[in-house]
Amino acid sequence: MRKLELLAPGGDIESIKAAIVAGADAVYCGLNSFNARTRAENLSFEDLYGLLRIAHQHDCQLFLTLNIIVLEQELPALLKLLNQLVNTGIDGVIVQDFGLFYLLKQHYPSLDIHASTQVTTHNSGQLEFLSKLGASRANLSRELNLEEIRLMSDKAHSLDMLTEVFVHGSNCIGFSGLCYFSSAHGGNSGNRGRCSQPCRDQYQTTDVGAQYPLNLKDNSAYSDLNALYAAGADSLKVEGRIKKSHYVYRVIDTWRKQISRLEQNQIMSSDKAPLYTVFNRDFSNGYLQGAVGKNMYIDNPRDNAVQHFTRIESLKLASGENTEGSVNVKKALYDEKTEIIETLAGKIAKLSLDKPIVSLRFSGQQNQALRISVKLQTNNLKDKYRAFYVESVSVLLPSDKYGLQTDELTKRFASIGGLEFGLEPIHYDELAENLFVPFKELTEMKRQIVCWLNDGREHVEPLTLQTVRKHVANACGQLAIGAAQQPNPSIDKHTGVSILIANRRDLALYRQIKQSLYGKDVSVYYAIPDAISAEREKLSLLFNQEPELIPWFGAVIMEPDFIAAKQLLADIKPRIIVSNNSGVGFAASQSGIEWVAGPYLNISNSLCMHSLQQQGCVGAFVSNELNKQQIKAIKAPSNFKLHYSLYHPVMLMSSRQCLFLQSCGCDKAVMDKECLTVCKKTSSLTNVKGIDFVIDKKRREHNALYGSEHFYNPQILTELEGYFDSVLLDLRSVSTKSQLQQSQFDTVDLLVESLSKQAPQQQSQNTSEASQELRQRLNSSEAELSCKLQGLIANTTNEQYRKGL
Repeated sequence: MRKLELLAPGGDIESIKAAIVAGADAVYCGLNSFNARTRAENLSFEDLYGLLRIAHQHDCQLFLTLNIIVLEQELPALLKLLNQLVNTGIDGVIVQDFGLFYLLKQHYPSLDIHASTQVTTHNSGQLEFLSKLGASRANLSRELNLEEIRLMSDKAHSLDMLTEVFVHGSNCIGFSGLCYFSSAHGGNSGNRGRCSQPCRDQYQTTDVGAQYPLNLKDNSAYSDLNALYAAGADSLKVEGRIKKSHYVYRVIDTWRKQISRLEQNQIMSSDKAPLYTVFNRDFSNGYLQGAVGKNMYIDNPRDNAVQHFTRIESLKLASGENTEGSVNVKKALYDEKTEIIETLAGKIAKLSLDKPIVSLRFSGQQNQALRISVKLQTNNLKDKYRAFYVESVSVLLPSDKYGLQTDELTKRFASIGGLEFGLEPIHYDELAENLFVPFKELTEMKRQIVCWLNDGREHVEPLTLQTVRKHVANACGQLAIGAAQQPNPSIDKHTGVSILIANRRDLALYRQIKQSLYGKDVSVYYAIPDAISAEREKLSLLFNQEPELIPWFGAVIMEPDFIAAKQLLADIKPRIIVSNNSGVGFAASQSGIEWVAGPYLNISNSLCMHSLQQQGCVGAFVSNELNKQQIKAIKAPSNFKLHYSLYHPVMLMSSRQCLFLQSCGCDKAVMDKECLTVCKKTSSLTNVKGIDFVIDKKRREHNALYGSEHFYNPQILTELEGYFDSVLLDLRSVSTKSQLQQSQFDTVDLLVESLSKQAPQQQSQNTSEASQELRQRLNSSEAELSCKLQGLIANTTNEQYRKGL
């Protein structure tokens, strides 16, 4: 029978211990940096060493979450962390950032790479892309149903990858990695582990009477274990790194028993009562069963335990089943919680983080080999003492000048003690005086001792960012990117303009631009709908008629539509596409089609760009979550173009759920195929602070939540003048408070004209002979340009740019 892994959350030391004693096969946890749960207590490196010992003694693996996007300025700190991590026994590293994928695959091959849920994996092309990046497993999008999980698992297994599926805990209403709600409203980015969960906030009462219209019930696949096993899932992941240890213990213990029933061919339990005794928002398996709809919502983001058991007691009393009278539910739950905590405390009391103690004894006489005897005292009752010795190749020879000095030996071997081991005072009583052995042999003896202490794992020497840069440069045949002495190759380039349209009504604008701005650096992208399979024939006809239109693929493309996307590319054979989905980008590169990474791929550093370039990507939109300094630090690889979305509706989330059910209402309680392909609707929400949000659903598109104002950031054109190859005006129809002050064409024309005048000014500004008068005139022109561009569009925001990550 195939082994199912039970993967538990570990937000702090007690929770990790709780997961281990409850029977988890693996635990995922984070350090104090570079992980997507900064609200969890997280661990120090010394904690990590101790917990690794405990976990491995109990046949449990430990995975480390490094699942955020990484800034260019953070690469040195990231490498410092990886240099430490590679010399631990960590069992896997969970990753979102494509640059980190590259680092791990190329420079830390001993570290097992897991693709985070933040990568939003939902089609087979993404699995192929992640496999090329070195991932051994992928955490699938939690929105998938059982049949979709089966298809994805079959594909993953053919690529020698594992699949991980969320089975219990909080449900996000938006696709992970594509939710910018917390970032845009509060500056706390979910892609940096700081999500403030505005989807759980209270809103002004909606038309259907909801006060928490974006709040979903928790996920629980407890009754679906047989089906998940049949679908080929390899790892069952429980959410909850900000939950307490008693929650982790109860949930993991309950799931462990259910998995044991499966393994022993016993009847599966349908009793979720133990799961209801700890924090929950009620449970739903709507995504797994393909029953996405109203039953997945709950108008209360707080703990549902008391309400759940109160309802049960009321039903018992009403039916006459309870003959002993009413039960004090709150007290019963408090007593239950107390019992769990006490039981847990007893079980983890002996799980000590104390360091194993190493003792070294040097011995040897003249003409004998130098021997170092090693004893390791652990807190493992099964293997409390271990012993080892190593001898020099050469014999000890007399030396009155270069003899072995005990203070020098102590200094040389002191590093054996540190975060992982405690080192007792070294014994020299059996070592004769004034003897010598070559220092290189001492180095080799120390290496053998460290290797033995680490169960045969060789120490990996630290890697520097300069070494990484040189490796990238050699791969690209260029100077090291990002080196301090190298100027930004992007500076002084001409910045073109691109626009994004999304329907056939916009083709009139495209043809006007094509006719009137011929010869200017203007590109037009056409947004491909999410439901590609329903539109493929019409799209093929359109792009064959208008071959200069550039296809723009969205972020969420489910498997049937991914297959249709590949067919569309084969039909139209474009020179280049923009894709916000790595699977479509990978498919394009496999067909010899160039692709540009869209803004929803969250590109934030040069190594990320290099990683994409290795997969046939020729350019990327820089993440709109970055500020000026964070963008300016990025040095693009050679022959790799940088793009920036200058104007667009601020998408806060994209969702597979219907956002109208709890806002303005809908006749359907459960979504069907027509909801995606036919429904076209808009509505709004207002939170208790009076901030408005727009719900927008286009035909053949998923539901989306937008901010009430478009993002518009013309100041970047002067602050980072000449940095980008092109800037984008997203002219798709999303109704917000923002308004173009002129026609769409005139807006594009003015931007093109302004940018065409900018380049020679920049050249003059860089000329050493430029007079002070000329500089003042240029500065005045920049101010005039900035004012002119700012006035193009009214009622906009650039808050994300100002705050950055």
